[in-house]
Amino acid sequence: MRLYDLSALGAVVYDSQNDGMAAEVAVIVPLYNYVATVLDTLESLVRQDLPEFSVFVVDDASTDHGGEQVIDFLEQHRARFATARVLRHHRNQGLSMARNSGIAWSSEPYLFMLDADNRLRPPALSRLLEALQCSGAAFAYSQLCWFGEEDGIGIADVWEPERLAINNYIDAMALIRRDALLSVGGYAVLADDHGLEDYDLWCRFAELGLDGVFVPELICEYRVHAASMVRTRSIPNILALNAELALRHPSIFYPRGDQSAEARRAAEGAGSAGQPG
Repeated sequence: MRLYDLSALGAVVYDSQNDGMAAEVAVIVPLYNYVATVLDTLESLVRQDLPEFSVFVVDDASTDHGGEQVIDFLEQHRARFATARVLRHHRNQGLSMARNSGIAWSSEPYLFMLDADNRLRPPALSRLLEALQCSGAAFAYSQLCWFGEEDGIGIADVWEPERLAINNYIDAMALIRRDALLSVGGYAVLADDHGLEDYDLWCRFAELGLDGVFVPELICEYRVHAASMVRTRSIPNILALNAELALRHPSIFYPRGDQSAEARRAAEGAGSAGQPG
């Protein structure tokens, strides 16, 4: 995945850089019509205890003026970030390509994926970075804390690739090594483009023998609301999505060619990160 492959999709509409900062971490925030929540998301970044990091917001052709509010916010807090950049797509490309644009337009060795309706608690970035550097894993993730219309705790657990055949127990909120993302070509656009691109990424990592490391702390906050992509697109299309994942990753869903009724039921029951329905 190279910058010139994606540069034609959009244009940089805001760019601020602090020459005195050298960031190892960049937070990628895809934005599509989340004007009501995106400033809350960005505010959670301002409160992080990691002293130096960057933020890249990819406005995926929003129609609600959220991008303009993001620019105003980043300008007010420009001293907080090593680099703050807003890229606006010329037309809507979907979540996978928005994340890929963020990957391409950044250069930091560690990338955190944060959707524009979620939040991080203050130690999130520093904890996950320490876990990655100590473990040598390809990505680090934590337990989820649900908030909004429903409160609860997610189902994340230690990295066991075999469990991916049962369900997706890892949310998209993860700190990922850039070289690991580039080794698989970034996020795939699934044929039935209604989500689970993170599930597909974990499967591809598992197929390459790349490891994840679990941080058992409630440091990533998942907003439960009626307009979320999980509720409006992923869950209504879950059978088609899971069928595509099983076809893309037979070694995960049908190990050793096992296509028994039990294995098929596991593929059909696989879902998205244990988020509430």
